[in-house]
Amino acid sequence: MKKLLVILMAMVPVAVWAQFAPAQDQPGTTAMHADSSAFVAWATGCVAEPGPMNITNPSAGTAGAGWPASNAIGFPQGTMGVTCLGDGGQATLTFASPICNREGPDFAVFENGFANSGNPEMWFLELGFVEVSSDGVNFFRFPAISMVQTETQIDGFGCINPAQIHNLASKYGAMYGTPFELDEVPDDPLLDKNSITHVRIVDVVGCIQNGYCTYDSEGHIVNDPWPTPFASCGMDLDAVGVIHDLEHFPGEGIVENECDNVAVYPNPAHDIVTIETHGRASQQGIIVCDVTGRVVLTTTESRIDVSELPRGVYFVRVNLNGNIATQRLIIE
Repeated sequence: MKKLLVILMAMVPVAVWAQFAPAQDQPGTTAMHADSSAFVAWATGCVAEPGPMNITNPSAGTAGAGWPASNAIGFPQGTMGVTCLGDGGQATLTFASPICNREGPDFAVFENGFANSGNPEMWFLELGFVEVSSDGVNFFRFPAISMVQTETQIDGFGCINPAQIHNLASKYGAMYGTPFELDEVPDDPLLDKNSITHVRIVDVVGCIQNGYCTYDSEGHIVNDPWPTPFASCGMDLDAVGVIHDLEHFPGEGIVENECDNVAVYPNPAHDIVTIETHGRASQQGIIVCDVTGRVVLTTTESRIDVSELPRGVYFVRVNLNGNIATQRLIIE
């Protein structure tokens, strides 16, 4: 029997066991607090098109009354100052300077989820798809994944484990943004990832009934709290924070192939990491940042001890005579 169980488990697709970054304040989280120094700007415009309060009963009215689009402009306001999208509604945000594609996350989306007081791994999250555009006409969606069960409908006050979702807005609670990295959007001739002028958030219709459900990039039904037949239903968009834009990162001192002059090993690492610059001077030093952009280590040494850093993804930035080379580092 035990042998048979092992064989059956081996036949289950790996995705079923997938776990993504956990809830805020847990090791390995990618949550970014609104006060992070990584944010250089916030959305300056927003047009909202709320959906119905209940997609199965459109005559009940549209969501969003009392929750204007202007609430999503600027710095996040927390639990009360949001834009409510309703079932399948959307909001399109614009920026003073286009978002650009640099190393690591490029922007973050804020919602107002909250924890289940009885289980810190479970959160009340109303999810949303994220799309980007460089012309305001053609939009391209981040490949979202939901591994949340779909056998039972999550009720209107139900909860989700953030470790089961990826590239969906509202992964984290109030004042903590979900980061998005433009490299993860498939390339397309109609999308200039170095000049993103619009970010669109589309509410996930959490209903799992055929005819009303929505699907992730892998064809899974996305299950989230539903129904929520109130004016404040659907994803509650709080803000979009910019990490990289053309005003602050016009080129970031990047020289083509500069990263080829830096090697970081072993990678993944556990304790000691060697940074080799292939003969190029690095008099200005080396900086290690976490995914939020927070500097966690600075040094001028070529061998650094990372054993005290939590597991996760980091970025090693090496100044090569004024040109910045960045390499991704995974600490296990």
